[in-house]
Amino acid sequence: MKYTEGEQVLAKHPALLEYHRGTILNIRGDRYKIKFDTGGEHTVSEDDIQHHRASRSTTRTSSRAPKKSPSKYSPSRKSPSRRSPSRRSPSRRSPSRRSPGRSPTTTTTSSRKLPVRNTRFAKISLPRIDYEGESNHKDEISAEEEKSIETIPLQQRLNAESTRRYRTKQFSNVKSEQEYRMGQFMRSIDRAVSLPLERKTYVHDYLPEEKERGYSVQRDQDLKQTFPSQESEKREEVAKREKEISNVGKPQEWGGWIGTSLLTLILPLSLILPQLLCSRERCGFASIKLSADLKSYINLHGLLSYILLLTLLAFISIVPIGRVVDGQQSKIGRLRYRVNGLLSALVATAAFVLCVYKNIQVDDYILSNIVQLSIGGWILGTISALGLYIKAERAPIANLNIYASTNSRIYNFWQGKEISPRIGTLDIKLLLIRTSFVGTLIVHMAILAKAFNGIGSLSVEQLNWTTILLVTLQLWYIVHGLINEAAILTSFEIMYEGTGYMTCVSRLLYPFLATLATRFTLYQRMEFNWYSAGICTASFLAGYVLYAISNLRKNAFRRNPVTPASWSETISTLRGKRLMLSGLWGYVRHPNYLGDIVIHWSFAGISLAGDILPFYAAIWLTLVLAYRAVRDNRRCQARYGYAWEQYCSRVKYMLLKHVF
Repeated sequence: MKYTEGEQVLAKHPALLEYHRGTILNIRGDRYKIKFDTGGEHTVSEDDIQHHRASRSTTRTSSRAPKKSPSKYSPSRKSPSRRSPSRRSPSRRSPSRRSPGRSPTTTTTSSRKLPVRNTRFAKISLPRIDYEGESNHKDEISAEEEKSIETIPLQQRLNAESTRRYRTKQFSNVKSEQEYRMGQFMRSIDRAVSLPLERKTYVHDYLPEEKERGYSVQRDQDLKQTFPSQESEKREEVAKREKEISNVGKPQEWGGWIGTSLLTLILPLSLILPQLLCSRERCGFASIKLSADLKSYINLHGLLSYILLLTLLAFISIVPIGRVVDGQQSKIGRLRYRVNGLLSALVATAAFVLCVYKNIQVDDYILSNIVQLSIGGWILGTISALGLYIKAERAPIANLNIYASTNSRIYNFWQGKEISPRIGTLDIKLLLIRTSFVGTLIVHMAILAKAFNGIGSLSVEQLNWTTILLVTLQLWYIVHGLINEAAILTSFEIMYEGTGYMTCVSRLLYPFLATLATRFTLYQRMEFNWYSAGICTASFLAGYVLYAISNLRKNAFRRNPVTPASWSETISTLRGKRLMLSGLWGYVRHPNYLGDIVIHWSFAGISLAGDILPFYAAIWLTLVLAYRAVRDNRRCQARYGYAWEQYCSRVKYMLLKHVF
């Protein structure tokens, strides 16, 4: 483009076919809109325009006139032979050879002025505003532009839209102040509007793996379809993301909303019905006797007793006694827990011993009202789950359980909408876990007191050694859990399981499920068998070692995964976490679950009973932990992706090699 807007040129008048002076108003490709000094505005081509400037001789003569003196006048100054040839050279009159310091529109002044350099402003303009009278040439100009653009290389055509927006506008001292201000105003507007387009062009210019292509006959509107591979990858990524988002709104576990609807009834029935078969000093399917009295099932005293225990443990939990431990990093940060479960157990044991010392028959009350207490625990768990569900409606989004954010209310109620609900400093989930341990401890102490009842008149041979051995092993298991309560904070249940109906009811009914085998040996007065006792004790010790070591190592690894240790062979994940491959965790994926299952089957095998009741707790726990391993495997696959696939290729079995 040879000329700029606002420049004075000589243009051929379309009507007169002669060159006349005019001012360029607008530029469209190689078409210029000229306002002639003779009057009228016309659009002419670039070939019909010439540069125009004021006469150099006139300017120089007028500017130098004041310096000349009549006494120094010499006719020789007017001689053509004395004039510099370079000033008569046609090259001096060529616009391309003109000095950049001279303005083409310099006017004659009374005194000589210094040359003024024209300031060129970069302008990023809005789409051009059409003037009247230009519509006749639009079709012609568009056709010429399309023809020229289609022969440009593809990469330049991609940038053509932003390139055509850059123009230069020349302002000189000839322009009026009003025109200059208008130009500055339009320039600022055009630049502000065009900046987003500049950024878009910048992205196109620096696309990785994109190469300059040759000439193309592809039209501008088809340029966006030149990268089908990139578009397909983007579509796959968007489809995958949409599928993940849609899956969040659908129940993924426990058989969906239909399964959880059934489990809401099956869970309490599966834990309360066995209590009907083992109560009032009768235990077994053959001795089942259902009473028609409603008080035999629902007792206000039983419900209040459970509420009293729960309140006592909640009070001890918030007492500033015991060390404070940081939990794992979560979406809401690191929660702090006060670990004083052992203190709670000591207080409960002291209260029980005091009642026995005061001849308060607390052991008889617990064992004779086991059904009422279990139903009271179910009612209390249901009320707690409802309260937590309502509380979660006002909880921050970061506190919510992503696996309970579905469109099914019954499924969300079952899973628990919050992972770690709290009331002040009281953590509800840890309180429920602590209640299950302490409740089991109290029931076992009642069974032990019943076994030693009247010991003064009994000889050593008359003692129920099977019950005593079973109670001893179970108390060992419970006390270990209370002493190492800090290790529970890195478990699946604390970190990922929601606090809903399933957690509340199962934890408050666990004491009655775990004591079924012990009560069976108490009521049936099973004879002590040294062989079965020895084998089951050995299996208990093996399961306990497996359970304790795997949990403690997992806890130490999660608290400090970069500790250099002989057992810390790991796989790094994209989330910045590590998967442990060494030791027991390189044998199966859940050695702690396997140890827990072995422990409970050891409890059941001590009795050598032909009834199913002693084995009921072991069967129930095996099914729950096996399905938890499946759920954890699916979640880890979604959470860690390829790293979890690598881990599964190294550790192929969840619980037992070559079995499951």
